[in-house]
Amino acid sequence: MMFAHGVGSRGDLPLPAWMFTWATAIALVISFFALSVLWTKPLLARAAVGSHISLPQAGVAAIRGIGRVLALALFATSLWAGLFGVDSTNDNLLPVTLYVVVWVGAVVLGGLVGDVWRAINPLVTIAEGIERITGRRDRVASPPASVGQWPAAAGLGVFLFYELAHPSGSTPRNLGWMLLVHTVVSLALAWRWGSKWLADNEPFSALFAAIGAMAPIGRDDEGRLRRRPLMSGLATMTVVPGTLALLLVVLGGTSFDGFSESELGRSILGRPRGWGGAVTLSIGLIVSVLVLAALYYAAIAWTNRVTGVGISSLAASFAPSLVPIVFGYSLAHYAQLLVDEVQSFVFRLSDPAGLGWDLFGGADASVNFTIISPDLVAWVQVIGILLGHIGAVVVAHDKSLELFSEADSLRSQFAMLLVMVVYSTLGLLLLLNA
Repeated sequence: MMFAHGVGSRGDLPLPAWMFTWATAIALVISFFALSVLWTKPLLARAAVGSHISLPQAGVAAIRGIGRVLALALFATSLWAGLFGVDSTNDNLLPVTLYVVVWVGAVVLGGLVGDVWRAINPLVTIAEGIERITGRRDRVASPPASVGQWPAAAGLGVFLFYELAHPSGSTPRNLGWMLLVHTVVSLALAWRWGSKWLADNEPFSALFAAIGAMAPIGRDDEGRLRRRPLMSGLATMTVVPGTLALLLVVLGGTSFDGFSESELGRSILGRPRGWGGAVTLSIGLIVSVLVLAALYYAAIAWTNRVTGVGISSLAASFAPSLVPIVFGYSLAHYAQLLVDEVQSFVFRLSDPAGLGWDLFGGADASVNFTIISPDLVAWVQVIGILLGHIGAVVVAHDKSLELFSEADSLRSQFAMLLVMVVYSTLGLLLLLNA
């Protein structure tokens, strides 16, 4: 069972791959010019204020408390299973929890609903508990502003190495040690800079917060839930040093996942094995991130030429436009994996360490791979990539209206449109020819 690669063969497409690719490119171009005519002033920031969701605060607190307890219990059980359970990917709870429930499930849930992870993050729960016991909450130092989310970007890079390049990156024992090291480092940083910093900048927290910014439910400065139009939260998303790198690392990782499983990727990379293969795959992963970054900065350079605004400022301002693409790629690449392996996750709860237990009566159950049809999977994948890139065009267009005059706004986004077309074309070609 390979959790590292969620991309399956798409020989069962309901339409030819070339038709999907051309339709997506045409839809992006039409969307761009329709926006230039119909969307002539920035709207998303005002819409992001949304409306208050009236819920009993006691009930919300109780639900969050239950969620935190369950998340902490799952974290502890998965870590224990990884370190001390059977070292078999097919029989241990940790791989499916980390690679499917957290890595894929939290992204999909975050984009569709909101940043649920922030409410239940087990590492933050532990860090806050330590602060209460030691009384250290008011004695932590603030990190230098330049630190930002660079540690999160680096952490996700390490995670993607385990997922896509490490020769045994899906084995429970390796994942258990990786998770233990991650926990120790995260708690050490929380001890230095506080649990609030950890909640904002731990690798998964930072990614899921960015994804949650596009969701229709968010929180205001007082922590109250608010309903808002989809994508509007990206207009007010906080971008700090390292945020753009984090998004490009995840986007490059997902793209490389598709490339490595495509016919072209297999012809170039072959079937890498062992640590020699890990070096090859690591280089491929880095190149994928650099290529996507180069395309993004090419669009930013064009915008700089049109408007005269500094490149670093523009790169940060338009970083939120990548969030819908990250979400769309994750949904497209891992939709089938999520549906299949969530079943496996439920079954493994009965025997988390593979020790022959049957706590809830599901240890011997098997995954039903026919819950959704191949045609439906293909449509979800294509629509995910299409809507992700249209969302990116919308967010970038609104931001350009906020920053520039209407005339400069349109001209400044020509290169960004071209990049979005290239991104979507590459994404579809890799996905549909996997």
